[in-house]
Amino acid sequence: MSLDGLLARVRAIDPEPIAELATRMLELWTPPGHEAPMSELAAQALRDAGVEDVTLDEEFAGSPSVIARIPGKRPGPTMQWHGHLDAITSPQGPVRREGETLHGRGASDMKGAIAAMVEAVKVLRAEGLPDRGSILITWHGLHEEGGNVPLHRLIERGIHGDAVITGELGSGGDLITSGRGLTFWDMIVRREGDSLHETNAVAGTVNPIRAGMRLVQRLYQLADDLAAGRGDPPGTLFIGQFTSGDYYNRVPISAHVKGTRRHLAGYTMDQVRVELEAIAAEVAAETGAIIEPQIHGFTEAYEVSPESRVARALRLAHHDLTGEGMRVRPSRAVGNASDFVREAGIPATYYGMAYASAHSDYEQLHVPELARVAGAYALATAYFLDDREEIDAPPLDETPA
Repeated sequence: MSLDGLLARVRAIDPEPIAELATRMLELWTPPGHEAPMSELAAQALRDAGVEDVTLDEEFAGSPSVIARIPGKRPGPTMQWHGHLDAITSPQGPVRREGETLHGRGASDMKGAIAAMVEAVKVLRAEGLPDRGSILITWHGLHEEGGNVPLHRLIERGIHGDAVITGELGSGGDLITSGRGLTFWDMIVRREGDSLHETNAVAGTVNPIRAGMRLVQRLYQLADDLAAGRGDPPGTLFIGQFTSGDYYNRVPISAHVKGTRRHLAGYTMDQVRVELEAIAAEVAAETGAIIEPQIHGFTEAYEVSPESRVARALRLAHHDLTGEGMRVRPSRAVGNASDFVREAGIPATYYGMAYASAHSDYEQLHVPELARVAGAYALATAYFLDDREEIDAPPLDETPA
C-alpha cells in the first residue's frame, strides 16, 4: 500500500469497463422524478466494487438517493464525491458508440462521471485505501427539475463530508472555484379593463406592449451597464421571452417579460430582487402600467480558495495524471458546489467529463476521458486524506480563458 503504487495503478486504468457501466446507465431513461432504476444500478455497481455500506435513501418517491461510506483504518477527515442521477427530459437518439465517442442522454451530464467514480473505488480498494479518514459518496435526483431538494435534505441531515468533489462540471484542466448566483424573474405588465379594438382606445389608454418595450429597454440598459463593468451587483442580465397580445388589431391587457439575472460572489439574491423591483417601479411610474415583478431566487453565488486542501489535492492529482497544471475558472453553469459551500460550509470543487455537449441534442463523452476522471478522484482523495500537512500542488496555469 503506497501512493506510488496508487499512481502507477491509476495511470494504467482501462477505460473500457467504465464505458461498459456508463453505457448501461445511459440505456436507462431517468428524467427528474424517475431516477430509481439509475439509483439501483449505481448502488449495485458500488456493492460490486466492494463497498459494504451502501444505502438507497427513499425519502423522495421515485428519486432515491445513493449514500455510500468507505471507512479508513484510522480516524481522519471525510472526502465526499457527489453527483446527480437524472438527465434532462429532452429525448435523444439511441445510445450508441462510434469509435471512442459514446453518445446518449446524460453522457457528459453526468453519468460518465458517476461510472468513473465507481472505478475510482475499485482502484483505491486495490491499494488498501483509504488508510486514514473516509470517503462518502452521495448521488441524488431531482437536479435538472425539482430544485435539488433531495440534496438540500441530505445536507440538512448532516450527510456531507469535510470537502467535496462533484462530477458535473470542471472538465480537463479547469479548476472551478466560484460560481455565479442565479435569479429567474418574470415581469407581468398589465392595465385595467378588457381588450379593446384599436379604434376604440381613447387617448391615454395604457398599451402593455409599449410599456413592456420600455421595460425591456430599461433592462437592456442594465445589461449593457453590467457588461461594461458599471452595474451593481456585478454579473449579467438576460431577457429570453417577451410575449403580448392575442389579435392583430386589439389593444392587449398584458405583456410578459422573462429572463435571468446572475450575480458574482460577495453579493446576494436579495440585492438582485431590490434592483429588479426598483426598475419595475420606475417603468410603472413612467408609463402608467401596472407592473408586477415576480422574482424567483434560485441559487446564491459562492467562492472557494484554489489553495484549499481539496483544490490543492485535485491540482496535484491532475498534474500527476496529465503533466499539466489547472486553470482557475468560474462556473458558467449552476451546479451543486454552491449548495455545499453555502449550506454545509465546506469547500467544494468540480471534476468531470467535457461539458460542451451537455443538454444538447448530441450529448456525448470521450471514452479515454473516463480513465482520467476515475484516476483523478482516486489520487485527489488519497492526497487529501494523507497525513501530509501540506499538499505540494503545482503552480496554477495562468493561461487566459
